[in-house]
Amino acid sequence: MAVFPLAIPLIAGPGAISASILLASEFSWPVDRFALIGVLCSMGLIVYLSLLLADRMNRFISDTVQIIMTRLLGIILAALSVQFVIDGVTALIG
Repeated sequence: MAVFPLAIPLIAGPGAISASILLASEFSWPVDRFALIGVLCSMGLIVYLSLLLADRMNRFISDTVQIIMTRLLGIILAALSVQFVIDGVTALIG
């Protein structure tokens, strides 16, 4: 078993942190901020449970399925990053 300090920045990266800050700045009522904190805590619990169960789930998934899922998610991530760059360039120009 190993510890990867890279996992935390990938889970709570700059995008998630900036989205949370932007949402919190738009909420004027304390109830809205408590709802945001509740959503963040529930997402943290879901991530914790998924990381806790990842080893057990890994036993049921074959190596081929893992390779296919890794490549498919890589393609989706690449498409999202290209879209973000296009949106940024469009906002900069327009």
